[in-house]
Amino acid sequence: MAYMQQQQQQQQDLCRGRKRRNEDEDMADCSYINKAPLPQRRSSKCIKLSELKKQKTGVQKRSIRGALLETMDKDRLINIINSLLNKQPNIRQEIMQYIPAPTISSSMSVLVDLEKKFIQSFPFNKNGPGTDDYTFSRVREHLNDLIDTLLQYANHFTSSQVFPSTCFSFLDHATYIAHRLPNWDNDENNSLKKSLYQDLNNFWKLAIQNIASNLRQGEYYINSDTVSEWAKSLAQHNSMTNGYYFNESVHEFTSQLGYMIGLPETNQENTTSITPLKTTSIVGDRR
Repeated sequence: MAYMQQQQQQQQDLCRGRKRRNEDEDMADCSYINKAPLPQRRSSKCIKLSELKKQKTGVQKRSIRGALLETMDKDRLINIINSLLNKQPNIRQEIMQYIPAPTISSSMSVLVDLEKKFIQSFPFNKNGPGTDDYTFSRVREHLNDLIDTLLQYANHFTSSQVFPSTCFSFLDHATYIAHRLPNWDNDENNSLKKSLYQDLNNFWKLAIQNIASNLRQGEYYINSDTVSEWAKSLAQHNSMTNGYYFNESVHEFTSQLGYMIGLPETNQENTTSITPLKTTSIVGDRR
């Protein structure tokens, strides 16, 4: 009996040992599996993220040239472009193709800035801006810049390719700028303003002739209300100069376009058919 019990005990111990070894082997296998890397899936994700990061970085990267240009103000960029065009005239036409034509808004913005620089160039005077020779010598450079730029824009806007309303609108604003220029004590210094008035008068006449020609050819249709507004604007400018500078323009307008608003034909001596009325500028009444 004791011998049989001893045999049973040995078999149970042997079973327990085998079971323990099996568990240890299973745990070892699990440990190996857990420690084994998963290279394909993880590396695939890492590569995709890396490529995405590089692509994103490439899109956002800025050139050194662009960064340097952004540090420069508008006047310096303009000087660089002008200098480049003067030194290499062969590229002028190509460069000009990328420069958009001026609009009423953009051109008036430039002219208003130039007018501000002109006003700010006046030397301090406790009695207000002076009109003597010394003051004129201090502001003459800015005055020339303003007048020269205004005339260049006027030359553009009075070309036959510009729509009539745009043309007359610019001339209206430009002539108000001329009115605001000071009258100097020395009449010789007033030659710039007088010359500007004469040039503007010629531009008004050119605009009237171009529009009348296009109307005769049927290229435009303009209603009488629009023509009436042009007439009032021109008459206002003629009145503000006491009929001295824009008589020719008024006569040209009456003879070429007056029939559209019922104005009678006038001769060169009688140019007061257009009734002057106050008009409003798109940049505000700054007179």
